[in-house]
Amino acid sequence: MPVPTTRTNESAHIFLNQQKCNDCGLCVEVCKDFTLIMQDGKVKISKTPLFGCIGCGQCAAICPHEAISIAGRTLHSGDFVELPPKNMRASYASLYDLLLSRRSIRDFRDEEIPQNLVGMILDAAVTAPMGIPPSDVGVIVFKGKERVREFSFDFISGLSKMKKIFSKPMLTLMRPFMSKADYEVSKSFLVPLINFFDKTKKEDKNYLLYDAPVAMYFYNSGYCDPCDPYIPAVYAMIAAHSLGLGCCMIGSIAPFLKRMKKLKSKYSIPPDSKDGIFLIFGYPKYKYHKAIKRSFAKVRYVSCN
Repeated sequence: MPVPTTRTNESAHIFLNQQKCNDCGLCVEVCKDFTLIMQDGKVKISKTPLFGCIGCGQCAAICPHEAISIAGRTLHSGDFVELPPKNMRASYASLYDLLLSRRSIRDFRDEEIPQNLVGMILDAAVTAPMGIPPSDVGVIVFKGKERVREFSFDFISGLSKMKKIFSKPMLTLMRPFMSKADYEVSKSFLVPLINFFDKTKKEDKNYLLYDAPVAMYFYNSGYCDPCDPYIPAVYAMIAAHSLGLGCCMIGSIAPFLKRMKKLKSKYSIPPDSKDGIFLIFGYPKYKYHKAIKRSFAKVRYVSCN
């Protein structure tokens, strides 16, 4: 049975050019659906795959003789492009320097971001692994600080209506049904945050999305893994940094957005989207002179030794 997404519920089709194929079996090795099999020393297309071809493209990408093509599940022959030469790819040292120099930016110059840079960010983000293809991750781009501010204040207005849920009496009532971490985060972070957003909105200040010239919302569908939107968002953040732009992830929106049906409708956010993450972009207002070395809570190796 084909693996469904909102974009398709059919299997892709693999076409094998027997004249070009030398039966090396590389495609069979990488096909984890077992759509391709070795039979009597020959590469064959199985009639009993695990699910049906999901269009991952592994087989066509690894074939040294271009003997395989794939169609379906939104995939076309033009989607396969040559890999850049190794000497054109970033070294570990240059990649590490880029990552180390990146930091969250929330203060921006009053300057628009050209559309070609927005397109470059999206081009980089869409190269990310995003679950079973074709990806169900969507992106909504808020262009211009006025549009970003409009969404921010609409969201804060919706958030203010939820204040009762996070009031002290309600949290006390819900305490037996909450984990210690959820209770402490709600009490020490969410409640003050909601009150702060409400107060600063009345002062005509946008501390939600900071009047950034561009904001993007990466969201998923009910078919997605919850983490699927976050991966391309990270790619977008790194791409923006490489282009001289500042960026910051805003995680305080998506958990509440699920309850705001009218707001989702106004901004064309699909009603069944469950998880997502906002990113804000702009030209940094200030120059930083230091990077910060961060740490994991714990790193443990599990080995046979």
